[in-house]
Amino acid sequence: MRVWLVDEKSAAGTGPLEAILKQLEERSGGRLRLLGSSSFQPDFAEAMRKLVPDLLDLVVVNERAWPEGTHTQDVLSLGVGMVIIAGIDRVEQFRALAEQHPIGFVPVSPSPDALWLALVSALAAKERGTRWKEQVAHLQQRLDDRIIIERAKGILVQRLKISEEEAYQRLRVLSRRQRRQIRDIAQSLLDTQVLFAQENNGFSGHLNTPTAAEVEHQKSQEQG
Repeated sequence: MRVWLVDEKSAAGTGPLEAILKQLEERSGGRLRLLGSSSFQPDFAEAMRKLVPDLLDLVVVNERAWPEGTHTQDVLSLGVGMVIIAGIDRVEQFRALAEQHPIGFVPVSPSPDALWLALVSALAAKERGTRWKEQVAHLQQRLDDRIIIERAKGILVQRLKISEEEAYQRLRVLSRRQRRQIRDIAQSLLDTQVLFAQENNGFSGHLNTPTAAEVEHQKSQEQG
């Protein structure tokens, strides 16, 4: 897991949270890598976007270093997990976000074990959310494809007076012959149907250019 820390500025250089993360990095055997640490800056999300998704998995945030407002949502839009270091009395402000995003919590001055468990949990939640989104996108694509194929079948049934099964078989045969997805064959048929419909409705691909007389008539009406 690749981690970035947002913490308060420390006069001593390395703060306690960074020290714990470096300790975990050493004892994790390469499973954790601390990419860097910084205080919060308004362009933080924009800067982190350059690291997503290939270089950054989690952001650890000291809640005391995080400003109020929309900045948390900006970071969550990156699709990374978050571990927030917060006191019990400050957790409620993040509760609604935690219901929708992979956010873990640890108390102020966490032990290395507590922080490690929060990191593992947040990373697992992030990966689970990614899989769910991919599955939803896949199902949505299948539904969209099915709608297009069904509409194309309807056109063939209506025009050729054939059954739905025969219409589907014709789409499959053409798909194999052209080595194209059946969805693309169906979409081409729908596009052709639109062109025919426009032709039947007197559609012209050229704009009607007014004559000189029409332009003068229009000017005279506007001046009048």
